[in-house]
Amino acid sequence: MSMKGIYFREFKQARWDSFSERFEELEQKMDPTWAERARVQGIPADISRVLWCEMGEYAFEWLAKDIPALGDQSPAAYLETEEGAQALRAAIMRMPR
Repeated sequence: MSMKGIYFREFKQARWDSFSERFEELEQKMDPTWAERARVQGIPADISRVLWCEMGEYAFEWLAKDIPALGDQSPAAYLETEEGAQALRAAIMRMPR
């Protein structure tokens, strides 16, 4: 099974909602230019919020890189489908903090 498949099977919407809610207060400090750039690049708002809080500007670079933990695919490639976006959400929750 691919890494995307593993993460997709692991994804639970309620867990993601609980996780991403932690970043809502910080989202108010998000630069509107950053938010618009993320929207134009097709990054869902909930993922954008978490990535901005966790990575700041580096998030855009990270999205374009092939990541070993994602089966040597880029996060942007995961965002091409809803299944991939859900898999990416699960992977983001696994990231060390």
